[in-house]
Amino acid sequence: MRFRGHRTTVVATVALLMLAAGCSNVQRLSFPTPPSTQAHAAAAPTLPDNLSSVNQPPVAGVTTTTLPRVGPGAAVLNGSVFGPSGPVGGATVEADRLVGDQVATVRTITAADGSWKITHILGGVYRVRAWHAPNLDVTTPQVLFVGDVEALTVSLQLTSFPGPNVATSMAPAVPYAGRAVNLLVQVTNPTISTDGVLTYQPVAGDKVQLTPGSGWTVSGPNPSTTDTAGNVVFQVECRAAGAAPLIATIGPKGAPVALSVPSCAPVPTSTTTTTVPCPSTTLAPPAVSSGPTVPPGKC
Repeated sequence: MRFRGHRTTVVATVALLMLAAGCSNVQRLSFPTPPSTQAHAAAAPTLPDNLSSVNQPPVAGVTTTTLPRVGPGAAVLNGSVFGPSGPVGGATVEADRLVGDQVATVRTITAADGSWKITHILGGVYRVRAWHAPNLDVTTPQVLFVGDVEALTVSLQLTSFPGPNVATSMAPAVPYAGRAVNLLVQVTNPTISTDGVLTYQPVAGDKVQLTPGSGWTVSGPNPSTTDTAGNVVFQVECRAAGAAPLIATIGPKGAPVALSVPSCAPVPTSTTTTTVPCPSTTLAPPAVSSGPTVPPGKC
């Protein structure tokens, strides 16, 4: 029993010494810290609701669309240009080759006899027009098809646009017999530019004189002078119901011009009086071109 007790003491002592020396076979396990369960607020979105408002910087590059060409090719366009008095020399002829929504253009000038020719062009759809500044222009261009090796002859007729052009506006729009109305007369000069564009330029400082005849009377200055917009306003009165001519002379040596005025209506039975307004100063020019919008005139 002594021996056994002594042996037990020795074993316990050795075990303690081994533990102190780090020789134990017992292993310590290490585990990662568990994730937090605390809730976090969602991050605010960084993109706007409507992405069309986002401006992106341009990206460097080149356009890959191939522009249409007029030539070189084996087709030919030729013809003559005529005006009211015959062939027109020195007129500009323009041929536009139409490819989808794109246009390729070539121009030439007519000879003294009005003839012209454009050679070495490609086939396709062409729009052809001509003009001679400052007062000859084609009213409707010709649209035609040219074959790849075709020689097509085109005759172009120019219209003369001499000046001055006179337009009128009246307020009230329908005059009543025996009641005064305001008549606006607008004087413009039709002008064709070197690019063939027809515009109506106001004529300022020109005298306009009305010749009322037996159907109208004129109150106020007559003649009167156009303003910077080419406008002059008269106060007129028709004497009886029905149509009555009203003539105007433009400038010191101008020829008489018959004004476009509505027929007079009989006096209405109502005794209500109305204030005479100023006439509209936006006058419709001839159908061949859009005229200018005239600022308000004096009334």
